[in-house]
Amino acid sequence: MNTRVTTILSGIVLLACLLPHAPVHAQPNPVEVLQEMSDQVIAIVDKDPDILNDKARMRELADKIVVPNVDFVLFSKWVLGKNWRKANPEQREIFIAEFRELMINSYISSITRDDYQNQTIRYKPVRKSRDPEKVTVEADVEQPNGPIVEVQFRMHLATTGWMVYDVVIEGVSLVATHRSSFSNIIRDKGIDGLITMLEQQNTDKVSKSASTTP
Repeated sequence: MNTRVTTILSGIVLLACLLPHAPVHAQPNPVEVLQEMSDQVIAIVDKDPDILNDKARMRELADKIVVPNVDFVLFSKWVLGKNWRKANPEQREIFIAEFRELMINSYISSITRDDYQNQTIRYKPVRKSRDPEKVTVEADVEQPNGPIVEVQFRMHLATTGWMVYDVVIEGVSLVATHRSSFSNIIRDKGIDGLITMLEQQNTDKVSKSASTTP
């Protein structure tokens, strides 16, 4: 699966998280979290489909609502793997911020109305896990002009509810993919070199997005 398809489909997580958390007293289970959120997002897109092509508005939604629903700290820790222990507190903080920007900017710059239109997500029941605070939600993404894509949402129970920390698309984990590429960069340029690269990529994506915004 190519990088563009992976990026687009991983955006399902971002779209699924474009809503506030449920109240603590009515905390839903993982499948209910994803199902309820995706149903509501579909309603939003149906009402205002142009939002998918408006990078500024998508960015605003991401900054305000998406970020609190994805555990980028755990996401970042898994992505760095053994290098997380080698990073000092300041490097960790900067990496989390830049990696978060990379994920959001990559999605926003790639997704279009045509990519999302008529796509259906069907979630499967959660299998029992040895760890009651970690689950994997399996789903089938049905595309009108393509095959069914198998997706797994890896989630854990945080203080605010169930949060996503990895997405596996057709067997390809976002965490594993980035860990592999980042490990090579860290080996050659160190953690600071990786951070510098991410900062530059994020700056370039923001500049490109601004130049193409209607």
